[in-house]
Order: sequence, then C-alpha cells, then structure tokens
Amino acid sequence: MKYGESSVHRWADIRPDISYSLIIWYNAVIVKDKLFIQAVQQTGKEQKMELNKSNMKKIALLIAFGIAFYLGLKNLYLFSELANVIGSIFQPILLGLAISFILNVLMRQVEGRLLAPISRRYTKNWPKMRRTVSILITFLIVIGIIALIMLILIPELVRTITSLTNNIPGFFSELQTNIIKTEQKYPAISKYVNSINIDWTNISQMLAQFGQKLANTLVGSTVTVATNLFHALITMILGLVFAINILAQKEKLIAQSKRLLCAYLPQRPAAVIIRICSLTNRAFSNFIAGQCTEACILGSLCFIGMQIFRFPYALLVSVIVAFMALIPIFGAFLSTCIGALLILVVNPIQAVWFVIFFVVLQQLEGNLIFPRVVGSKVGLPALWVLAAVTIGGNTFGLVGMLVNIPLCAVMYTLLREDVNKRLERAKLRHQPPQGEGQGEKISDKAK
Repeated sequence: MKYGESSVHRWADIRPDISYSLIIWYNAVIVKDKLFIQAVQQTGKEQKMELNKSNMKKIALLIAFGIAFYLGLKNLYLFSELANVIGSIFQPILLGLAISFILNVLMRQVEGRLLAPISRRYTKNWPKMRRTVSILITFLIVIGIIALIMLILIPELVRTITSLTNNIPGFFSELQTNIIKTEQKYPAISKYVNSINIDWTNISQMLAQFGQKLANTLVGSTVTVATNLFHALITMILGLVFAINILAQKEKLIAQSKRLLCAYLPQRPAAVIIRICSLTNRAFSNFIAGQCTEACILGSLCFIGMQIFRFPYALLVSVIVAFMALIPIFGAFLSTCIGALLILVVNPIQAVWFVIFFVVLQQLEGNLIFPRVVGSKVGLPALWVLAAVTIGGNTFGLVGMLVNIPLCAVMYTLLREDVNKRLERAKLRHQPPQGEGQGEKISDKAK
C-alpha cells in the first residue's frame, strides 16, 4: 500500500484482519472451559488449571497481544507514518538530546581534566559554578574549532576558485588542441564525427525551455524554501536551548529516570535496563570520540601524502577528507570525487595519481586504522567492527553504519559477561565438594 491513500481504502484493507482477529477471540472464549495444564508431575498427581479471574486475565492479555502483534505485522507501513509524525512533533527535543549527547563527551573531559585542579582547590562556591563554566568552555571550544576551520578553509576556497577561474580557459584551449591533434592523427574518427547530424537548433530550444521551467520552479518555491529555512532556524535554536538545559541538569534527569524505572518495574528488570543504558551510553560516547580521532588521523595522513607527492590543494582536500571521514563508506567516495575534480583542472595526470593514492590510503584506513582506533574505543575487536559496518550498511544504509558499531559493542559486552558467568557456573558444577578431596586423602593415609 502506498503512502497517501485515503483512510477508506486503508480501512478496507484492515477490516478483514480485524474480522479474523475477532473470530480467533470468539473461539478462545468458547473453549475457555476446556483448558487444562497437561502432565504437571510435581507431586505425582495430575493437576487441573483453575480458570479463576487471574488466569482468565492472563489468557485475555495473551490473546490481545497476539491480535495486536498480528495487526502490527500486517500494517507495518503505518509505523513509518507514525514515526514521521512523532519525529516532526518532538524534533527540537530530539535534536537537543543529540546535541547534548555529543557535547557531553567533550564536557566530561573539560570537567574531569581541565577544571580538576580548580575543583580540588576551591570547594566552597566552585561546585555551584562548575557546570555553568564547563558548558561555556565546551561551547567556546566547539565554536573555536569551527572558526579555525573556516579561517583555514575560506581563504583556501577563494584561492582555489580564483585558480580554477584562471585555469579553465587554458584547460578548454588545451582540450581543443588535443581534439584537433587527434582528428589529424586519426582522420577516420574525424569523418565519422562529421557524418553525425546533430540538430543544434533543436537542442538549444530544449535547453532554453528547460531553463525557463527551472526558473519558474525556483521562483515558485521561493516562499517554501524561505519557510523551511525559518523553520530549520527555529528548530536549531530550540534544540540548542534544550541541549544546554539537558547538560546543566543531566544528573537530575538521570536520577529521575532511575526512580521512574524502579517505581514501575520490579527491581531486577529495572537494574538490567539501567545496566544496558549505561553500557549503551559508554559505547556511543567512545564511538564518537574514536570517530573524531580517526577523522583527524586520516586528514593528517592525507595532507602528509599530498605534500610528499606534491599534489595541489593539499590543505583544502585534507580538511574535506577529515570532515567526510565522519561518514563511513560514502564519505571516502565523496572525498575522492571532490579532490580529483579539483586537481583535474590543474593537471589531469596528477588527478589520476591522486585517485590511486587515496584508494590506497582508504584501504589502509578502512582495514587497519578504523578497526583499531574505533574498536579500541568501544571495546570491540577489529574483525567485529568490520562485520558491524558491513551488516549495518547492508541493512539500514548510512544510519546503520553509524549506529551498528556501538550497538554491537553493547551486545558483545553483554554476551561476554553472560558467557563468563556460565563458564564460572560450569566450573563450580564440575568441581567436587570442598570436604570430598580431604576425606579421600585421609582414607589413603589410613590405608
């Protein structure tokens, strides 16, 4: 079923499923008096299950869950629509959570290392000011990094655009000269090209019509674009406000979440959920730190290699490579295309060598640097990092690549802990009782 169909068509599709579910419910109610427990051998006597109010409630909940699960599987497309609606409603809050989670990685380092001497020296009024100062320093560091990159990138971009503007006429004249030489060297190709009848008038009219339609579309969508930009700006501002408040009260929010879990869940499930959330938080935080470290390493290696081989635009391409390295797989492809296009205008031969150089560098980064750096941060072996990236990319695309590594790290940690516990139980189970070995030694001496 496609998105956008009317509710009448959707009800027509869902109605048979509801009918089947009601039939199942009716049959379950009819045979409720014939349900028994089979072969319960606790006291050697066969016991019947009493259909009291508690058991009937369990049976009703089980049947209701089965109906809901069946309807959910038959109408999965509704979940994507529901997720889009919820995401649009809570977009500023979700954005604030994402920004605060990323900035929290840096803020913990600022609080734990940069401001640690001040925390040890001033213990009276400093604890009240520490969080505010930490948030301020964190935002200043992020803004400073962005400003530094812009100061490096913008002059280089201006110089690159100026160089490209000066080199484009020479590039086309050289291309024209090469075409003429090729025609003189291979006259058969020249005859074949001249024999092709191309209606340039028709092509120019088609291009003019396309340009007019494109201009009309752009003019018509100006209001929509302006509205979307304004909405994005408001969402970003609200997201930053939410992020600052979350960072300022993160301990209080965590404590409230734990109290909520302990209030509505039994003690053991609540402890398991808190444990899994803690592992997930640690894995994602370490993944972000490892990804940024890996991007800096790759950008530095690219700059050093381009300087050694004397490729043009070394600084600009290296900064682009470092940014694109935050996007697995696709980032490397985009970096190669941008760098090759920039170098192509200056020297086509060097552009080919740059592609070869970057492919080798990407293989080194993907098979050696990325698994070791990111894997060591999240506590996942290098082989499983590659497997997580491959499975996540094939299953959920770009988002799967980014999310699957920390999720696999969490599952790997939980599985390792469970395996260790089971092995410890197996060792204790196979060991003899504590007094059994001593009794054997005493009996041997008596003999």
